[in-house]
Amino acid sequence: MDEKKTENVIGAMVLGLADAVLRETENQAPEKGQAAAAIALLRHQPGMPIEQMRRALGLSHSATVRLIDRLVTDDLVVRRPSASDRRAVALHLTEAGETSCDAILSSRFERIARALQGLDPAERETYRLLTEKLLSNFVEDLDHGYSVCRLCDLSACPDCPVVCALQNKV
Repeated sequence: MDEKKTENVIGAMVLGLADAVLRETENQAPEKGQAAAAIALLRHQPGMPIEQMRRALGLSHSATVRLIDRLVTDDLVVRRPSASDRRAVALHLTEAGETSCDAILSSRFERIARALQGLDPAERETYRLLTEKLLSNFVEDLDHGYSVCRLCDLSACPDCPVVCALQNKV
């Protein structure tokens, strides 16, 4: 019975926090939906091709192209020829896109910090370590890793547990 309660409480926390983070980051993005994640992913990996973006966001190819078209129109993203594949397009943030990304990631950090306010520093560290361990076992492959980390700030996580887990799976 204790296990079910643990799973239930963790499930509620994860879902509630995810909903709150998505709401906060969408409010900083030019539109609802996956725009905030697309912008954050391009900070994470400048030059990401549309196909990889599509897989990370879980969208169809046409929906991803339309999203990128809107971000280009909003002067947040530019398309450049790919250095590695002449058939592909590399996506990059503009200066305005970098500014938008700063606001998106800041709102994410603020929302998560509010959720963790009730923990003292030692509890926060324990929670981080346990979460890293869970993430290491959770991530399936590179596409899943991009999806899980689509709103992450890579600079805040130099020893990313997702990257480490993926490297260990190779």
